[in-house]
Amino acid sequence: MQTVPPGVVGVDGGSAYGRAYLVEFGRMRDGSSHADHALYHDRYRRTPAGWRFIERSYEIRYLDTTALTGAPPGPGLTVPLPAGQG
Repeated sequence: MQTVPPGVVGVDGGSAYGRAYLVEFGRMRDGSSHADHALYHDRYRRTPAGWRFIERSYEIRYLDTTALTGAPPGPGLTVPLPAGQG
C-alpha cells in the first residue's frame, strides 16, 4: 500500500520542481515485509504539449523490514465513527 498526500510545487518560468512525501508498507509474496517513509523529488519542464516530468528521484528517509504482524480486517468488520461523522 502506498499513500501520497498532496505535495509542494514551485514554478520558475518554464521549469518547476516538486516534492511529495509518501508512506508505503506491504508484505511481499516471499513473506518479507517492507515499511518506509520517503520523498519524491521531481523536476518538470513546460512544453508546447503541457508540463512534463524531466526527472524523479526517490529518497527513503525511514525503512523497516521487520515482519508486519497485522492482517486485512476481513468482511463484516465495522468501525464506529465519532459522533457527527458519517
